[in-house]
Amino acid sequence: MTITRRPETPADEPFLRQMIIASLTQELMAWMWPEAIRDQLLLMQYNAKIGSLRSNYPAAISEIILTDGEPAGWIFLDESREHIHLCEIVVLIELRGKGVGSAVLRELLEAADRAGKPVRLLVNVTNTGAVRLYERLGFGRTGGNEVQHEMERRPG
Repeated sequence: MTITRRPETPADEPFLRQMIIASLTQELMAWMWPEAIRDQLLLMQYNAKIGSLRSNYPAAISEIILTDGEPAGWIFLDESREHIHLCEIVVLIELRGKGVGSAVLRELLEAADRAGKPVRLLVNVTNTGAVRLYERLGFGRTGGNEVQHEMERRPG
C-alpha cells in the first residue's frame, strides 16, 4: 500500500463530510440518537468542527491522505516558528489499524525532527486507540483535563 498526501481542494468536501460524519457517528455513538434528528445533528457537528478548525488556524495546511491514489483520510496541520500543531487527523474507519495513520504521523515527525520542532496535539481521552498510537510514537502527556489530553513529542 502506497501512502501519499496532496493538498485538499474544494472538490474534496463530499469525501471529508462523509468520512468525518462517519467518524463522529462512531465517536458519539450517534447510532443511538433518534433517527429523525441524527443526520441533521451530525451535519451540525461536522460544520462546527470544520468551521472551528479553519477559523482558529487560518494558515493551516489541509491535506488529503491517499492510499494507492485513493482518498483515505485527512490531516490538518498548523506550523509556527516554535512548533507544529497536529490539529486533526482522520482515517477512514475501514482503514484504521492498517498503518495509514502511523505512516503519515511518522513522516510528520521526521519533518519535525529535521526542523527541530516539537509536535503538539489534543486528543479525546476516550479515544484510547489514538492515545496508544501517539504514545508509541513518542508523545507524552503535557496537560489537559477530563475531556482532552494535551500531548507533545519533542524533536529528537
